[in-house]
Amino acid sequence: MKRNWSAGAMLLCAWLFSADAPARCMDVEGRVAACRIAGQEKTLAICLAGDEAVYRFGPAQGADELVLRAPLAQLGYFRADGAQDTIDETVVFGNGDHSYRARFGFRDGLAPDPTELRGFGELEVRSKDKTVAALTCAAGTVERVPELLLDKMRQIGRERTTDAVEFPNYDIVYPGPVAQSPACERDSNVDTCWSQGVSAARGGDLGLALGYFDKSCDADLGPQGCYEAGKLYLHNRKLRDYVRAHERLSRVCDSDDIGQGPYACKYLGWMHHTGIGAEKDPEQAWTYLSRACFLHNPESMIDAEGCHFLAEAALAGARPRLGRSQRAYLAYLALAMGCADDAEGICTQAKSMLADARTASAAWLARCDEDTAAASPARECAGLIAPQADYETGQALRKQLLSLFRGATDAAHAPE
Repeated sequence: MKRNWSAGAMLLCAWLFSADAPARCMDVEGRVAACRIAGQEKTLAICLAGDEAVYRFGPAQGADELVLRAPLAQLGYFRADGAQDTIDETVVFGNGDHSYRARFGFRDGLAPDPTELRGFGELEVRSKDKTVAALTCAAGTVERVPELLLDKMRQIGRERTTDAVEFPNYDIVYPGPVAQSPACERDSNVDTCWSQGVSAARGGDLGLALGYFDKSCDADLGPQGCYEAGKLYLHNRKLRDYVRAHERLSRVCDSDDIGQGPYACKYLGWMHHTGIGAEKDPEQAWTYLSRACFLHNPESMIDAEGCHFLAEAALAGARPRLGRSQRAYLAYLALAMGCADDAEGICTQAKSMLADARTASAAWLARCDEDTAAASPARECAGLIAPQADYETGQALRKQLLSLFRGATDAAHAPE
């Protein structure tokens, strides 16, 4: 690795920069990521030159202040999940006692539109373990070819990040316009249009991703495209279409896909539970949320958050023909099922509800203890939210909870 550290690259005087100044790679280099530094007439670029990665930093016009090179096989490289299906990538170049960590990716959750993916870039300069400079890219200046670096490293045979995380093995593609794309084809357990949509989402183009997910959904080769399209129509402010969200998610909820089906049912139940994007309908909410938490598939694969909303719906009177105590019992069973899915917050809710019931000598608690006494693995109501030692016992607990839920739902009356 070339050693060529410049004090100016660390001190980075705060000059005004020209808005038209490009972040540069050499003509013979491929650009991985680049930006202009906020508040300075400086540019940062990560480039590719054969089997080397190149770090370039310097004025927007003129010679680079600092150029570092590292073989792709040895480059410091880290990945982290970003917003939606995007990936944040960090590259690290060493130079004596200093390291230069450039990070690029996407973020959401920011005003004014928390559903928008925004490209970001950061540069941290460290001397041993001390940060000596922390810079950010100016808004709107980040240019990046997502996963180009990953693609090149896989081509030379590298298999892992610097922290030993195995590289993903999915195909890396850069999709063009949906209208010019070929018909969807089945590809193992997914389809080619869904894969194109995922690639577009990783690149931060959610509009293009939605087009491919819709095309995948219409091809009816599996539920994945419908699920991703439904989520974007529901969550993304710019792409929002509640009617299409409901239609897309309904297909998935009605499918036999145990991975995404319960989640789609949860979203539909939430819409009817809250009245956001659909008519507020307690009966419909109950139907969908029951499927999300208990009834979607015989394998008892669930969406724990759906259990949380089901408990809310039960306590809010979604089943008016049932007594208050019976609704509380159903709410506890829903929380217990969510807890069985290792949802820590839901476990806390269930424990609190159980403690309150004990304090109040609630009638539903006596019934719960009676119902569990003759079954297994839980022999008392508290056992329904106890951690399970192994997978088989955990699955047995889910089956027990399902049986209790069916019994409590079918009962005509509850003790008051």
